[in-house]
Amino acid sequence: MMEAFLFSVIDTLQTSQLNHFVMDNAVVFPVLEMAHFLGLSMLFGALLVVDLRLIGVAKKIPINHVESFLRFALIGFAINAITGVLFVIGDPGRYLVNIAFGLKMLVIGLAGVNTLYFVKRVKPQLDNAHKVQTAGAEAAIVAWLSIVLWLSVIVLGRFIPYVETP
Repeated sequence: MMEAFLFSVIDTLQTSQLNHFVMDNAVVFPVLEMAHFLGLSMLFGALLVVDLRLIGVAKKIPINHVESFLRFALIGFAINAITGVLFVIGDPGRYLVNIAFGLKMLVIGLAGVNTLYFVKRVKPQLDNAHKVQTAGAEAAIVAWLSIVLWLSVIVLGRFIPYVETP
């Protein structure tokens, strides 16, 4: 039942005009690849600055100063979300049945939960203690988890072209 639904989705996407735009135009897919890499660089680079500061690197820099990098992380994530959806629409038969892609989506979801926890629980504590130079153990755990999850997303994304579909 689920397999039939999946192949129905793949067939629907493969016959869409957006699929043909992405796959039949020699420029679109390479531009999407470049934009995806740029978005990933913005996302991970900005998060790395914030996460390393939360862990305790560069303690002389106030935490609220590195928080301005979060807007670049959001822009990078938006770029990657848009280009990622276009990749899936362009080649659904590669992505939707690929275990590396499925794991990547799972890890992105876990990173989202980690981010939500940061926003709801950790950030308010940081805002209340903005003069404190150390973020605390809870912030450090969230930051390490962020680094591990996003590195996993990168590795899993690189596996997608090399993992055979079942």
